[in-house]
Amino acid sequence: MNSIRTPLALGLTAAAFACAAVAANEATPEVTHQKMERLESAAPYRGYLKAHESVHDPLEILGGPLKISVSQSEGSVYIALPDHRELDPAVFGRPGRPRAREGFPGIEGVPLDMRGTEDGKYTEFEDKSPFGNARVVMSKGRLDINAKDITATDAATTEDQVEMEASWEDKDGNEYKIKCCEEMASHGADFPTFGGVVTGHILYGSSRGGTPLMPTEYAWFAFWGTGKVFKNGELMDGKRLVHGVLSEGIRTDGYQLAFDDEVEPTETMFHLIVPPVDPKPEKGTYEKDPVHTGYKLDDGRELPFWHVIFMKPEVTAARAREKARLK
Repeated sequence: MNSIRTPLALGLTAAAFACAAVAANEATPEVTHQKMERLESAAPYRGYLKAHESVHDPLEILGGPLKISVSQSEGSVYIALPDHRELDPAVFGRPGRPRAREGFPGIEGVPLDMRGTEDGKYTEFEDKSPFGNARVVMSKGRLDINAKDITATDAATTEDQVEMEASWEDKDGNEYKIKCCEEMASHGADFPTFGGVVTGHILYGSSRGGTPLMPTEYAWFAFWGTGKVFKNGELMDGKRLVHGVLSEGIRTDGYQLAFDDEVEPTETMFHLIVPPVDPKPEKGTYEKDPVHTGYKLDDGRELPFWHVIFMKPEVTAARAREKARLK
């Protein structure tokens, strides 16, 4: 892989994948411009991100560049369908003492008017999102990733790299494929992307580093960049935000999405997400833009995102050299 030092527009970042939580369903309540400004102004990483947005010579991760390989050559994959997400009290608190409400809705928090309540507790995220229990199983899941984690922090440029191809087939034999990454998201809009690739970090849930609709989880490896979506070899959608994460086990019996106290630390799974949003960095916001997946739901509508879970990934990692470049 050639070294990539291309700044990606600030809107094409880790934040956007989680924005799918408020863009997967047409019934999403409209958020006024003034309310959005208030929510985003309270996002906890705003100052940190501002300090990194103009860095053109970022430092490397401690210990030197890390090469990562993640693969799965066969087997089934789980495809997430639009669903409601139950709200974990460890992440969201309770009425009167709420948590995780500031920032862009569905990314850094969930506004109170998007939460169901009952018996003094929050119940569920009232819109449907890619983060729930509804799913369909598909066959011939294949995953091939070669990546390098070089750049340590968010910056205007990055040397992080990802080459990924993932594919699977539905019951009718249609093949779906995602290729990434033409560019890396070198800088986050709502929380850090660490140059586009990060290894050994806590994400989501209570971390405020990503959507709270996913459990708080350790990520051995995660990336954010732009890629393309195919069906039966035909390009369906180009230059979409693509996010992947190799995480702890976050599914319980019956494939239920875990609460924080149900995460399984000794399991690994790989999540691949293409969200239904179009980042608008010049406006500091996002617009609904369903992904052209080519896969039809039972009601005839097209699935507006991909959230694909590979349950049996094989992983290797090694240092590319012994020392990091530190000033």
